[in-house]
Amino acid sequence: MRRVLAVIIFVFMAQSTVTAQDYAASFLNIGVGARGLGMGGALVALSDDVNAFFWNPAGLGLITQKQAAGMYGPQFGSLQDPLATFHHFGVAFPMPRGAVVAINWVRLAVEDIPIYSELRGNSFWDRFHDPSLRPTGTPEGSMADVEDALFFSFALNNKKIFDLGWDFHKIDVDIPLGVTLKWYRQKIGEHSASGLGIDAGAMIRFSLGEFFGTQRLGRMAFGCKLQDLVGSKLTWDTRHQDAIPLNFRIGFSYTHQLHWADSRISIAYDHESRFTGLNHWGVEWRGFNFLSLRAGINSKEFTCGAGFFIWKIQADYAFLRHELDALHRISCQIRL
Repeated sequence: MRRVLAVIIFVFMAQSTVTAQDYAASFLNIGVGARGLGMGGALVALSDDVNAFFWNPAGLGLITQKQAAGMYGPQFGSLQDPLATFHHFGVAFPMPRGAVVAINWVRLAVEDIPIYSELRGNSFWDRFHDPSLRPTGTPEGSMADVEDALFFSFALNNKKIFDLGWDFHKIDVDIPLGVTLKWYRQKIGEHSASGLGIDAGAMIRFSLGEFFGTQRLGRMAFGCKLQDLVGSKLTWDTRHQDAIPLNFRIGFSYTHQLHWADSRISIAYDHESRFTGLNHWGVEWRGFNFLSLRAGINSKEFTCGAGFFIWKIQADYAFLRHELDALHRISCQIRL
């Protein structure tokens, strides 16, 4: 029964706490990367690593080194025996002239879902009087729900120098742009479905210190993402189609250097149109060249996390509150 409940949760609800507007491929609401999840999902204007394919593909354009990343997420239940498992693995490769390409894979799997026989008899009254018509409660077999998504991303960072006139200063501005082609596939029992989607994103990032001519100010960034902008659909082998509606996500971030403490702090905010508008808030402190602490609000649910940097490896953890159970996320990045 726990696994039957898991199917209901992921097919009709996934990670979202808003159940009135469900749609296909909603398992991607779970999110990728413990850093962004620990910050409440407020990363559309702050993501600058291999996980940017999910939050804002434009952020991939800010990568200057080869990167590989992975994440494991047990969905409800214990770490050893979760109701479902969520995995991610991806790589990003910088190319000449500021271009970056990335390939990422995401999977949600619910295994060993019991299958029971259909009810016999015409009514409850028949089964009440004839014990042979009653279900035994013993499963006749099992099935699995497996949902996959492949992402192929391309991003390009456009560096510009703007001369604001004699009364201001010249400022360096990063304007990365990115696009992602994604392929969905879902298989439940003997039936399967597949579909294509496209995401596009843009970001503008500049130093407020350069703009106002003072080193006391930090870096400001604005970002936006159009998710499933061509009206994506999952088409089943029964010819039934499930629509994936357009989602528009916009946000800003501000990063301030704390020179006296050899650290920096970032605050971020995102708003998305899907689910009648969700708000995401996040804050991150990085210091001592090896430690990060994070907290956030994801649609009124508290999140937090931490990260550690050792050599070229970054390990992150996130804790997420959920109305059904607490969730844990562990991810890792390697810079090559």
